[in-house]
Amino acid sequence: MRTLILLVIILIAAAIVIPQTFYTIDETQLGLVTRFGAVQAVRTRPGLYTKTPFVEQIRRFDSRLLRYDAPGAPLLTKDKRTLVIDAYARYRITDVVQFFKTLNSELNADARVGDIIASELRREVALDDQIAVIKDSREVIMRRVTEASNRSEISRAEALALPGGLRASTLSIILSERVSGELTGVRRSPSETELVLLEATPVPPELARFEINYYVPVTSRLGIEIVDVRIKAADFPPDIESSVFARMEAERERIASGLRAEGNQENAQIRADVDRQVTIILQEAEGEAAQLRGEGEGEAIKILAVELEKDPDFYAFQRSLEAYRHILTANTTAVLSGDSELFRFLRDPRGTAAGTGAGK
Repeated sequence: MRTLILLVIILIAAAIVIPQTFYTIDETQLGLVTRFGAVQAVRTRPGLYTKTPFVEQIRRFDSRLLRYDAPGAPLLTKDKRTLVIDAYARYRITDVVQFFKTLNSELNADARVGDIIASELRREVALDDQIAVIKDSREVIMRRVTEASNRSEISRAEALALPGGLRASTLSIILSERVSGELTGVRRSPSETELVLLEATPVPPELARFEINYYVPVTSRLGIEIVDVRIKAADFPPDIESSVFARMEAERERIASGLRAEGNQENAQIRADVDRQVTIILQEAEGEAAQLRGEGEGEAIKILAVELEKDPDFYAFQRSLEAYRHILTANTTAVLSGDSELFRFLRDPRGTAAGTGAGK
């Protein structure tokens, strides 16, 4: 009985101690062993590991790309128009120790990433016109926002405290040009001469028209890298959306009306050109037909003249018969002189005898 009780006690102790001693890290995780909040070991490879039971704790973080969806926010563009920007960011943990010290959890990381991309989006959108944000330059804007989100701004005093001061390899100095108090979007790094001036004084007179900012990689401060920032949607605010759509419809209607007017004008020109060509063709055809008729009549007259010369009496007889056919129809009464030429062939079939009057 005593042996059984001892065995049960050993099993219970093992069930408690073994989970506190052994732990696993899979391929999608980063592990951090802490003792009273202090980091004791970092696990970046999958496998089975051990730790001091009860005293040490294991914290696991996701090593995959993490996604943060920013809520839509109204931002002002360069041409003083408002757009509701809906964006998201993909980031990963690159320094798990720094991440644990500064952010401690993915929930805090999401909040910090949201603040970073909101600030950089506001800055970048303010440098571009509305149409550029919506269509023309979105890819360029996204690239600039991603690059800027991976930089963390520090003060000049913090920059001077870095190893190497303003010439530290991890430090970036950005000069942003201002015109009439507004940023132009032109950014560059200082030249060697300008760097010497910056080491001597915070704001050299030669760089008075620039905004001077000092940056270090965000991974060195937060332990994360923002891989990509994308705009999902850039919409008009709800209060002006309907008026914008109405204006767009009016613009499209104006363009359509212009196209219809141009089409009608071109149609009228084509029809006028066709009518002109038809008139010309008809006139040419009528002229050619008149010419052919004239030539035919001339030819007929020539033939007739030739035939008349051959037998003029026959032609006279033929014409008299045609006259009889047209004049002496049914129920026709004709009052003519007895010596009329019309009766020439009735009196004498040869048509040579001279008429002496109706009584003979």
